[in-house]
Amino acid sequence: MTKTALVTGASSGIGRGIAIKFGEEGWEVTLVARRKEKLDSVAKEVEKAGGKAHVFATDLTIKGNPNNTIEFAIERMGKIGTLVNNAGLGRFEMVPEIKDESFQEQFQLNVWACMAMVRSAVPHFQKNGGGQIINIGSIVGYLGISKGSIYSSTKWALRGLNESWREELYPDNIKVCYVGPGFVLTEFNGRKEGGTSEEQEWAMVPGDVAHAVYCVATQGPNSDIKEVSIQVLDRS
Repeated sequence: MTKTALVTGASSGIGRGIAIKFGEEGWEVTLVARRKEKLDSVAKEVEKAGGKAHVFATDLTIKGNPNNTIEFAIERMGKIGTLVNNAGLGRFEMVPEIKDESFQEQFQLNVWACMAMVRSAVPHFQKNGGGQIINIGSIVGYLGISKGSIYSSTKWALRGLNESWREELYPDNIKVCYVGPGFVLTEFNGRKEGGTSEEQEWAMVPGDVAHAVYCVATQGPNSDIKEVSIQVLDRS
């Protein structure tokens, strides 16, 4: 039976890498993000890699859209085996410059949207006898950074949700894992996709995170991976 996954934030970066990895393994994937043209391009890559892709362009920060997303995925794929909450954004400001809008938009996407996706997916998982939820956080969900107090706090909050969901959902055979990568070459926070030549010397690529996500998604029936922290090799 073909395995199925729903990946948010799939239009670029880590989400794109995860989707393509699933495609390489023959999975059926629902791709979710706001930019339809980008999603269509990723869908072609997934299918070229050997998988099957469905595109759902939406803004997950708007009430009702997470539930619509889950319903779309179930309609197209029949079931969702793995939910990957990857969509997120970061704004980096010193404390005196933090804007209310910056606070709200980060918590709305990085925390609320994840909660809303899980809330909508859990009844489906329960009906089907289980499932896997993978929340893509960050290494800053373990430590604070200058200018990143709001972004970092959203990832700490996501880890808190992850911990609570693990305890609440394991009796239903629903596994929940937090994946916290360090610096990855993506267009995140306005960076250039693929990074600079200097960054390419030491930083990770989306495929590194996708590998870890795939390992979680394909773990054995009696294991339950709680967290995966991925650091860059070069500590300097």
